Amino acid sequence: MTNAGIRTIDAYAYLAEEVGGCENVGFSKRDAYNLIQKEKRARIEIGDTNSLIQLFKDRQVEDHMFAWDVQYDDEDRLLNFFWVDGRSRIDYECFGDVLIFDTSYRLNKYNFVCAPFVGVNNHWQNILFGVAFLSEETIDEMIKEGNLHNHEWLQDLYKIRRKWSTAFNKDSFCMGILSTQRSECTNNVCHGISKPTSSLTDCFLGLEKVLMNWRRNEQDEDYKCSQSEIVPVIKNSSILKQAARYYSRRIYSIFEEEFIKAVGEMSIDFVSTDSSKYIVNYIEKKNQNHPWVVHFDATEGNIQCSCKKYETMGLLCSHCLRVFKQLDMAKFPEKYLLLRWSARARQVFYSGYFLNSQRSNNFQSGRGFIFRNQVSRFAYQMSTEAQGNEEAEEFILSSLQDMYKKLYLILGGKKRNEKDVASSQGGTANLKDPLKRRPKGISNARLKSHWEKKKRPKSKLLITC
Repeated sequence: MTNAGIRTIDAYAYLAEEVGGCENVGFSKRDAYNLIQKEKRARIEIGDTNSLIQLFKDRQVEDHMFAWDVQYDDEDRLLNFFWVDGRSRIDYECFGDVLIFDTSYRLNKYNFVCAPFVGVNNHWQNILFGVAFLSEETIDEMIKEGNLHNHEWLQDLYKIRRKWSTAFNKDSFCMGILSTQRSECTNNVCHGISKPTSSLTDCFLGLEKVLMNWRRNEQDEDYKCSQSEIVPVIKNSSILKQAARYYSRRIYSIFEEEFIKAVGEMSIDFVSTDSSKYIVNYIEKKNQNHPWVVHFDATEGNIQCSCKKYETMGLLCSHCLRVFKQLDMAKFPEKYLLLRWSARARQVFYSGYFLNSQRSNNFQSGRGFIFRNQVSRFAYQMSTEAQGNEEAEEFILSSLQDMYKKLYLILGGKKRNEKDVASSQGGTANLKDPLKRRPKGISNARLKSHWEKKKRPKSKLLITC
């Protein structure tokens, strides 16, 4: 029960309730605590750092795409480590267009900084690309090596930090999210899996559980998208039907909100003589809002709005959709259907069509490396999905045998003698644990940014009698 995240005291209370009292449990509360501590000590019997490295090696045997690395100082004490599994590497291939790297979490008794690489999948869910744990010495060393303490540009930038605005980032694809929005969600997770006394091994195992939970949620959404059709709120709208057939459920709901806003709240205030420029505004708030300018090229089917929603998020805004309605367009150009938001984004990415396109575009320059890389990831994806299903496992194995026979014939029956190359991280010498540097009064909470510190606390209601 404790492995599932239930506190020892709560697990003991549950057992006592089930058997009719503490006297019927068979062991005391102190015995339960002693057992848990004994198991924790057993996990790091060879040292916290070496136990972690052994876990990495075990994971690499199970998952050939699992990668890890460690750095240590002159005294062989651990400084930093990084790990990523095969599924995370595949996720990065599919959804690595936006990456959030946050170093505001401090975990465990060594005061390490947990730096997760977080992304967003096609269901608007968090996905993990990898995790790094950094020591304070490493961060200080990076600043020192880069000579950033007295960097003139950074100093000037810091002086105007209150004027930083996301309005100047609208030409970059960032999905319209701030780093703190995803960081706060991840912070809740990190805060739940680590305590001030947690070992590095505990943090790694805890993050693995979180990762598995995220992936189960993604599988649930994939299943819902494949087994049920989206019913548009306006059933006769061909644009909504087009979006419903393509987008995932969550992304479609965002698109539908924009469409409803376009139909019910927006109006066209101006149209140029050649119908290439439109001024769009709210129907009821024309004097309170700045209008949006939409440019449309009917020849090329290009549309662009001053709000830059498509450039930042990859979804058409209500202003563009209002122009399409003005033009009585039954469908919008398919170029504005971004693959990363498709309900079948992952399947399409690793389909034979994608592999062929990648091969034709890059095979000459990259020779066989890109081909092997893509095929390896495609095979990994299939084996991961089939694992645990006996019928699916047998189907893949038999298909691979048939495929190899056909490949043998294509190659003219020539056998090539190749040596088996065992991929391993190499023999890492026994390393020492980092020094315990957890200052008193330091919590696991994420370090707040300037804007979060400036937020006014909620006023409390004072009741007087």
